[in-house]
Amino acid sequence: MDVTLLKDEVQLTESSTDGKEALEGKSEVPPSLAKMMSLIYGHQHKLRQIETKLKELLQNQQVLTEGLRGENERFKEAHSTFNLPILFGEVSVYTQKLRRAMRLQQQQQQKALNQEQQRAHLAEREKHLIARPVWASQQDDQ
Repeated sequence: MDVTLLKDEVQLTESSTDGKEALEGKSEVPPSLAKMMSLIYGHQHKLRQIETKLKELLQNQQVLTEGLRGENERFKEAHSTFNLPILFGEVSVYTQKLRRAMRLQQQQQQKALNQEQQRAHLAEREKHLIARPVWASQQDDQ
């Protein structure tokens, strides 16, 4: 079997609407080649769909690659401009200071609340310890 004959057959069938018509037009095609060509033509539509999908995937991959290159450039620029490791270190220090300040504020608020409760308790206790006339306590009971 000649490879050029096979290529000619494929080109003829690609230009025709049905690959079987091209095979029927040639009488010198051996039966084994005809079976192989019909098998190829049977899968040709699926292969073209796969080829289209692969081209689409390659385009998407190229777009993503270009996007990542742009992101990498921006990271490099930010790193050289802002010296990110030092900034992240400062953020960590200030975060620790903020947490400490919040803890101290909560402690002060709790201390103030405890003092206010103690004052209220002492005022209530003092109110009960104050001597009252007998007639005032009888009116309160009624």
